[in-house]
Amino acid sequence: MRLQSITLIVAGVLAGHNVVAQQSSAASQASLVEIHINKVKPGMTRQYEEGRKKHMMWHRQHNDAWSWYTWEIVTGENTGSYVVGTFGHKWSDLDGRTKFVEEDGVDAIAKMGHTLESEMQSYYLLRSDLTVSAPSSEAAPLASVTHFLLAPDGVNDFVEGVKKVSEGIKKTNYPMAGANRWYQLLNGGDSPHFVLVGDRANWAAFQPPTEKSLDAMMEEAYGKEQGAAILATLRKTFRRVTTEALRYRPELSYVAEQK
Repeated sequence: MRLQSITLIVAGVLAGHNVVAQQSSAASQASLVEIHINKVKPGMTRQYEEGRKKHMMWHRQHNDAWSWYTWEIVTGENTGSYVVGTFGHKWSDLDGRTKFVEEDGVDAIAKMGHTLESEMQSYYLLRSDLTVSAPSSEAAPLASVTHFLLAPDGVNDFVEGVKKVSEGIKKTNYPMAGANRWYQLLNGGDSPHFVLVGDRANWAAFQPPTEKSLDAMMEEAYGKEQGAAILATLRKTFRRVTTEALRYRPELSYVAEQK
């Protein structure tokens, strides 16, 4: 597996059919995300960051058309690891980069290989149909990330539940801490797996903007019984939920020039 740049299946097979069906409507859109997670060896953080900077310069020198954004994981079980992602692609885009990827991997290993304990690569789909507010064109200083690992048969109920929650948020003007978006794992990890990413301008923005609970919002939007039933069905799909905070590292990133 190449080093570019431990987060961004009979269960996976069942979930895979849903993924294919959901992806087909977005096939013509640039909604594919490639994520790499770098776990750094103890005591090698400084050397890793120096190598990452040099490798991003390699991308700049080779006029890479893809942008690569780097975040440091600052809370949770993967604290100290780094997330590197490139956004807005199609599956077919991968076919034209074989030679570039090979050269990319050689440089990445030379610059960072000795600092890494592990590296994981995954592909996600941006689920714009679940997203309430679109993110800005620039990466936020911080991000709140919530991972939802679902029961094998829970994907449809989860998606429908999230859509109803999103509709309730819009209907009641429920305040949000920042722009957010949903992603669904397509390949490269424990599945079914959805990720909610919320932009945060600073640490103060992690404070909920309202004391009104999600349950209270859903009651206002749908009535007490229906609102409670929607959330109950949604929550039954959860197999595991984890959270983490990420800090954007622009000096470890590469943003391609717009053409």
